[in-house]
Amino acid sequence: MPLQGIEVVDVAGKGRGLCATQEYRTGQVVIRSRPYEHVIFNEQADKVCHHCVRQPISKGPTHTPPPLLKCGSCKFARYCNKDCQKAAWEAHKPECAAIKRVFPNKASDQTRLVARLFWRKQRVAENKIQEDLPILVEELESHVKQRTKEEKEQLDNRVFSFGDYVTYEAMPESDEVIYQWFGAVDCNAISLNDQRGLSVVGVGIFLDVALLNHDCNPNCVAVNNGAKVEVRSLRPIKPQEELCISYIDPIDTTPGRQEKLKNQYYFDCKCEECENGSEREAMKSALLDENILKEKPEAENYIIKMSTEALKRMENTKKSRNFERLYNQALGALKQQDSVIADSHVLKIAVLNQCVEVSSFLRRPDDSCMYARRVADAYEKILPAIHPVLGMYLMRLGVLQWQTQMKEAFETLGRAAGIISKTHGDGHPLFLDIVDLMRQCHHEMQMSPEVQTKMKAVRKEANLGIGKVGLPSN
Repeated sequence: MPLQGIEVVDVAGKGRGLCATQEYRTGQVVIRSRPYEHVIFNEQADKVCHHCVRQPISKGPTHTPPPLLKCGSCKFARYCNKDCQKAAWEAHKPECAAIKRVFPNKASDQTRLVARLFWRKQRVAENKIQEDLPILVEELESHVKQRTKEEKEQLDNRVFSFGDYVTYEAMPESDEVIYQWFGAVDCNAISLNDQRGLSVVGVGIFLDVALLNHDCNPNCVAVNNGAKVEVRSLRPIKPQEELCISYIDPIDTTPGRQEKLKNQYYFDCKCEECENGSEREAMKSALLDENILKEKPEAENYIIKMSTEALKRMENTKKSRNFERLYNQALGALKQQDSVIADSHVLKIAVLNQCVEVSSFLRRPDDSCMYARRVADAYEKILPAIHPVLGMYLMRLGVLQWQTQMKEAFETLGRAAGIISKTHGDGHPLFLDIVDLMRQCHHEMQMSPEVQTKMKAVRKEANLGIGKVGLPSN
């Protein structure tokens, strides 16, 4: 995996990082990477191909997706076809034996990924293979020494039980390397999403992508397409400019991001966004009118406390599947927020998203469309013009608008396509989905109003499209 157009450098205050050695235009691929090793989550094991990380696609809304092939030995691994099964066998062979060894128990996803790292190192050593790697697994940051007492105890338990899975005879003489690998997986593993990028189905180690440092206003984004991860530029990049991605949710405020980075990645972020702020950052805690604090100085603290508690209650209500109650809770919280904080405030975005989800689930497309429009407008204020979160949300809004036969759907989907083509690429399934929806919208726009009304009724009855934007069904 030789690096092209980039080089490994020492970055002041950060340590190792990646730097561009050429110019990159917006949306250009900077790194195209396949996993050093990856696993599909236990809970997704029967839904996704364990080699190419693809899900079977049904031929239509009334068709059942074709079944995946099951490993005849362990009955756990699944594959699209014989080609994927054959290609996966070398890595799956020791895993297959381990799965049967611990059955009926299941090893954790993390243990399974560390084991695949372990077995790959064994294969390389036994077969005297020369791997061209940008970095060794042993060189990945693990931050084992920086763990809290509780975290160290959890790490101890994982390491001590590792031998049950790989056999104690195969364990190295020193546990130090196993500790390092578990720590490295904690800090470097990258989530693998389904084809449409809507749900996480697995996790993998990508050695070149792992060299990228974090920035809260990154110039790159890492997006997976099947098992492959592509790093693309979010804006023009010049030679000698450091390449950075965001490790966490960009919607969060500076204190929230810093807390998450410290807890999960063990460093204090000192990027420009955190140190000096920005207009976008200020919008995440904006009031409707700054004069509110002069008239009612306690209003902001009240709204923050109320919103935080309301969101917790909504999560509990969602678990009980009382969606009418959830809808009323969300509307009640939003009514109070509307008098104090702007739509771009992160707590208000969270409540608005609850309104979008539950109204979609309850088949109230006009309401969900209205709230989604507000969320999209808020995202445009706090996110860069080219950002995957903005692109995906515009797609969500476009789907909702399409359900209600709104003329704006075609325009919204077009904007989403323009962003996704740069963040994901024009060969990504998500981009192709948007293009298909745009064709459908354009076709329906040519139909008579009577036919459009009938199609709207059919979609509402079939609940088409809501699965992409509504609450989870489980």
